[in-house]
Amino acid sequence: MAYLWCDTDDAIRSWLADLAPGSPVYLDTEFMRERTYWPQLALVQVHDGHSIRLIDTTRVSAEALSPLFQAHTLVMHACSEDLEAVAAFTGHYPARIEDTQIAAALGGEDMQLGYQKIVQMLMGVELPKGATRTNWLKRPLSDEQLHYAEDDVKYLPEVAAQLHDRLAELGRLPWWQEECDRLLAQASKEEKPEKAWRSVKGAALLPDHARAALSVLAPWRNRMARERNLPKSFVIKDAQLLDLARANRADRGMLADVGLHPKCIRRDGDALLALLEEGRTVTPPPPLPGPPDAREKKLAKTLRGKVGQVAEQVGLKPDVLMRRRWLEALIRHPERVPEPLTGWREDIITKPLLELL
Repeated sequence: MAYLWCDTDDAIRSWLADLAPGSPVYLDTEFMRERTYWPQLALVQVHDGHSIRLIDTTRVSAEALSPLFQAHTLVMHACSEDLEAVAAFTGHYPARIEDTQIAAALGGEDMQLGYQKIVQMLMGVELPKGATRTNWLKRPLSDEQLHYAEDDVKYLPEVAAQLHDRLAELGRLPWWQEECDRLLAQASKEEKPEKAWRSVKGAALLPDHARAALSVLAPWRNRMARERNLPKSFVIKDAQLLDLARANRADRGMLADVGLHPKCIRRDGDALLALLEEGRTVTPPPPLPGPPDAREKKLAKTLRGKVGQVAEQVGLKPDVLMRRRWLEALIRHPERVPEPLTGWREDIITKPLLELL
């Protein structure tokens, strides 16, 4: 099947006008994010069931392409990063998705089964991986890149059909939709500024006064990264943020001592010193949960045994049924069931574990 190259709005609009409303499309994306906060969408590969289009998003407008993502179910494989790239390009997350990696996991395969492996497993085709780390924004794209991009969706309709049939036979199509809806909701959920400090590596080890300072520094860094379209580490590295939070004084000499670049000090020094002063007046947020104690470890071992038994009975990998962080949260706060343990998991694993607890 030869692909069609699309790099004009008129070509996109003409094609979308002929697509049946609500019909599924099989999609993948290529994007770059090495030096930016927001992913830069470079290419969208679409199989509409009849033909493959490689859409040049360096030339096509978001306005012309947006209806594709809102009016059709997007069938993708391991799509969490693709969702973010689409949202950065169009300003909106897609309306409906079906993720074939999730479908494979609910059919009994490994949770992180890659596209190349599933194509080989279901289709007997071995796909090359050579163009994975290339520059997708550079034009023209090489023949290797174009064929790689085409392969990413060439087999996706058949893969999706086989997985759909497997889940239908098992009665698990509602599970698939629930998990895809959950993934889309999680992707589109914005992190609350007051929780930004929790994602800084090393934050769990900070004393109260440093945690208070970090709770005002981390949201500022996130905001600057978005406004300047830079990776967070390009604004201030995690280690430097921790050193700032732990500092016992707030002056420009201290900013230099923690390793901030002179350019950063000139640009952001006043703001950082003001944030550190503010950090001295705020109540420190509660510390992150520590490692499990002896009682919790014993309970976790017992519950993991139960998870293993149930997973074997229903033909799922244990980590598809239960993640470690969900189990630890359930042990510490059985009255607050983590959201992923509701829905289809509730009767299968959540209630049996709560009975053991």
